[in-house]
Amino acid sequence: MHIETAANVPRWLRGVVWSGKYKDAVQKAMQDMIATQRGDRGWADIGTTPSTAFATGRALVALQTAGLLVSDEVYQKGVKYLLSTQQEDGSWFVRSRSMTFQPYFDSGFPHGFDQWISAVGTSWATLALSLAAPAHTPTAANGQ
Repeated sequence: MHIETAANVPRWLRGVVWSGKYKDAVQKAMQDMIATQRGDRGWADIGTTPSTAFATGRALVALQTAGLLVSDEVYQKGVKYLLSTQQEDGSWFVRSRSMTFQPYFDSGFPHGFDQWISAVGTSWATLALSLAAPAHTPTAANGQ
């Protein structure tokens, strides 16, 4: 199976896992994705661009879906990247690569022109971090 760009790997990996077939291809794709983790502990969609919360979150979710334990060093490095790049307001900044073709309007999410991709990046980062969070069982108000 051929994957055109690194940006397609997380989507492809999740899809192959969900199919329940091609276990060897899943293992190879996992190893290929792990090999592209950068020195800053994150991932990028394109080899010539910096790591982002968008790409890192997607990679971590795909790896976890494929069976990588969230306690694995690779996953934990990604968690550290996400935590180190989170903004003070709780969001992540992701620079847009799209060309302007629609009139800009502000949704209220931080980061101005880059707010739409930043919102999606924040969503992927939050999902990846939530998978790594320890399970918590709420206790009743009376302590039972």
